[in-house]
Amino acid sequence: MKLLILISFLFPGLQQADSVLSEQEVIELALANNFDIKLVKYDLETALNNNTAGNAGMLPTLDLNGNARQSLQNTEQEFFSGDTQSREGAKTSNYSAGASFNWTLFDGLKMFSTKHRLDQVTYTNEQAYMARVQNSISDVIKAFYNTALEQERLALLQSSLEVSQERVEISKNKYEVGKASKLEYLQAQVDFNTDQSALVKQQEVILRKKLELIQLIGVSSMDVNFELTYDFEILQKWIETEHLESEAISQNPLLRQLESQREENILSIQEAQRSVLPSLDFNLGYNYSNLNAEAGFLKSNQTDGFTYGLTATMNLFDGMNQKREIQNAQIQSQKAWTAYQQAETQLRTAVRSGILTLQNAQTLINLERSNLSVAEENVEIALERYRIGKSNPLEIREAQNNAVNAQIRYLEALNTAKIAEIELMRLSGGLVVGE
Repeated sequence: MKLLILISFLFPGLQQADSVLSEQEVIELALANNFDIKLVKYDLETALNNNTAGNAGMLPTLDLNGNARQSLQNTEQEFFSGDTQSREGAKTSNYSAGASFNWTLFDGLKMFSTKHRLDQVTYTNEQAYMARVQNSISDVIKAFYNTALEQERLALLQSSLEVSQERVEISKNKYEVGKASKLEYLQAQVDFNTDQSALVKQQEVILRKKLELIQLIGVSSMDVNFELTYDFEILQKWIETEHLESEAISQNPLLRQLESQREENILSIQEAQRSVLPSLDFNLGYNYSNLNAEAGFLKSNQTDGFTYGLTATMNLFDGMNQKREIQNAQIQSQKAWTAYQQAETQLRTAVRSGILTLQNAQTLINLERSNLSVAEENVEIALERYRIGKSNPLEIREAQNNAVNAQIRYLEALNTAKIAEIELMRLSGGLVVGE
């Protein structure tokens, strides 16, 4: 009872959970609220906004303009006829308006290369978004299972504490009837207090893990008063790893992003090469002008009408800038290809390492599982032997510690295998599909 009061005082939010969160619910919360996902989504939305025919230069432009001016002038004029004119404050009004329509009919097919490049930029950002989603959800699920591991540790420590409490009661009864020394009774209390301290520290560990999980989810107002429901079982697909490496190469979003960036650079080369070709624009305009003057040769003048024509343009020399742009685009293409090769090599290594970790963890799981029943039975036997006076405190404490360590090793092997599975899912782009 004292232990429960102490834990309730130190960690009031961890005693009775207000809610239970599953792995899927945590993923859905992260998809809606994770800040990294939100930030990279803005880049995707910008790429989608930029991917238009108008931005590629395929559509015409239409401009309207208007102008209104007035002036007051003092004039002294003498004409060849000998007449003169003198005015003070002569007012002149000039109003004009116009519309101009321009459409590039041919630009060396550069506009089509530009549109194709914009399509590729959009695809690159889609893959960048997917890569960020996979990475963020991977971090969230790993934090979820690391928290679950600590939750299992807590349950294990609580179970061990019950054994220590029973030992205290047995040693107390034996001391009171003269069958055990006070030293034995006090040692049982010391061990019980040690287990209490470990339980309190574990509560703090869980609280910190939950705060880390909340930060990754992206909901700062989320209460820590929740429990997790989980399953450490590994899907058979990830145990059978024969085709996993080839799947990762074909589906990994980061690799596809780098591949798409290289395609962007190739299209940039085409775009720069077509810039050296001539262009042909169609021009159409309408202009209106109205002039009224109180002095000068014209009292009024009003004009309006259409203008139209074709404009051909070809750059003959621009200081070698177009050549430089083509060379830079070629360099960037080579750089993108090198980055892709580097990422592919790193991906293959990561997949092989993940497979090795998963296989070793599976071996440890099978090994530690066989130790569990033996360790638990050993505690029961040691406790019963201690109750009837056929063993000493060291024997039961050793059996208790062995059981705890066996459970911890088993849990850690389960968690290692689960984290390896999550990593393999991330590398192969299989954590979140269709986002």
